[in-house]
Amino acid sequence: MKPLMRLSVVCCLLPIGLAAGQSNIDPNHPFSWGENIGWMNWRHEAPSPGDGVFVAETHLEDFIWCENIGWVDLGDPANGDPNDPNDYYDNNDDTDFGVNLHPTTGHLTGFGWAENAGWINFGGGALAVPPNPARLVAGCRFQGYVWGENIGWINLDDATHYVAILLDGDGVVNITDLGILLSNFGLSGPTVKRQDGDLNGDMAVNITDLGILLAEFGNTCP
Repeated sequence: MKPLMRLSVVCCLLPIGLAAGQSNIDPNHPFSWGENIGWMNWRHEAPSPGDGVFVAETHLEDFIWCENIGWVDLGDPANGDPNDPNDYYDNNDDTDFGVNLHPTTGHLTGFGWAENAGWINFGGGALAVPPNPARLVAGCRFQGYVWGENIGWINLDDATHYVAILLDGDGVVNITDLGILLSNFGLSGPTVKRQDGDLNGDMAVNITDLGILLAEFGNTCP
């Protein structure tokens, strides 16, 4: 099943607070699939080219566009706690919610909100049988399942249509990505980001990250 091409044309009636930032979602792999809501576009290019979800080291930001249910809010970074990398969004109430990304394991937790679908639990895949938690694999693509009580399962596991990020966001692991990693090789500490070349989320750019990149060199995100 292929994503509908009209998903790239998004309604201009954006929700209040929608950020017009630069997404680091791979434009060649921006789609997830909801069994009851259809395709979800993580890089919707609206209102400006490059708009969509931003994957930070500890959390996700901004909005997914779903043709059948509208916008899914993954969190406002202004409400997060940069001093708590394992729980950036508290998710205690509707004033501080969002999707957390564990910087070491890559697991997603927390909640997104869709006005037409309610709360979406990004940690819900851990409760599936068998468990298949939503997670960022090798600093490159999302896998696993997300659960929405009103919409059912969201699939991040498809081998062809998936949501990916890369160092430079061009959809291919190439010499540009290698250059970014090598220019930051040896850096370590809490300020080191995935975009610097920290592909396994251990807050260091080292031989492990180089091995991950070289294993995928020339390929699109696995």
